[in-house]
Amino acid sequence: MMERNSQLALVSAQSTAIHRGTAIVAEGGGQRGIYTAGVLDTFLRYGFNPFELGLGASAGAQNLSTYFLSLPGFAKRAIAELSVSPNLLVPYRWLGGRNVLDLDMYFSRLVDDPDYRFPCGEMDRIAGQRRLVFVATCRSDLTATYLEPDSDNLLTYMKASSAVPFLYKDGVAVGGEILVDGGVADPLPVRRACDFGAKRIVVIRTVPADVSATCWRQRLKALRLGRAMPSMMSAMLESHERAYEDALSFMLELPAGVEVVQIAPEAPLRSQVFGSSADALVVDYASGCRAGKVALAQLSGWLQSPSPNNGAHSDRPCHAVLQATRDPGADRGVASAQA
Repeated sequence: MMERNSQLALVSAQSTAIHRGTAIVAEGGGQRGIYTAGVLDTFLRYGFNPFELGLGASAGAQNLSTYFLSLPGFAKRAIAELSVSPNLLVPYRWLGGRNVLDLDMYFSRLVDDPDYRFPCGEMDRIAGQRRLVFVATCRSDLTATYLEPDSDNLLTYMKASSAVPFLYKDGVAVGGEILVDGGVADPLPVRRACDFGAKRIVVIRTVPADVSATCWRQRLKALRLGRAMPSMMSAMLESHERAYEDALSFMLELPAGVEVVQIAPEAPLRSQVFGSSADALVVDYASGCRAGKVALAQLSGWLQSPSPNNGAHSDRPCHAVLQATRDPGADRGVASAQA
């Protein structure tokens, strides 16, 4: 029965009518992406994917890939199982100049391990229907680059978007450039979604909506790498923080005719960027599922309402925040709007 329900969700989500001018943006956050996985799995379970455009960096890019390809449960398993491997993150490797984060091992499992093999060939199926964009950063000048994957380069682009510069020193070579984590240059690509023509944008956060401080400094402190941080990495950290602040400011001062809804945890997630306990991942996934249900009730009506292009949105807030209660035993969500 579970397998049959998954197949029904897959077919339904694939056949969802696409609403032009809609976009979904997914924030990164390492293992905190388990919350996003819960939101998107709930969307798939109810056959909800009206988005013409998807943009994400790092864990956000990975989550949106599974969402656009209608792979319920895949991102959850990758985070809850693959990302907790004891060999994935080893801080002492920093001392030997090696990669603290073994992305090579992680992505090789997505290619070679039959239990986790990613169906890259499915990318060709959505070509011309939906537009999927991964954010990466050019290491040479710290500018953002926006990668549109196909079946041949999907995992390479995903790896580039996820190459945390503090932890994966090599970066990923793409088109003559060395690329690193998209969160350096554009961690919340809402402005870019507008540039691509989106008028209604859903943003899934991995921190509460009122949190403006980046978690990257805390990440460095937790790994005790801050004192050894080279000047180039300091520049990357400053670039990330500026970009993060710019994105939050942009969402508070949206252009005319643009509406944004944020889906965000009510309180800080229990998961960490890396090194989360299994219990924390279970709780945060459940929180994401509940948030997804709350969002579905709001977004369905939102998408059916008149387009913001005709001015009919003027009596509604252009920026709203949807949250769900954190208690794993609660089915009831709460939603709040911010003008």
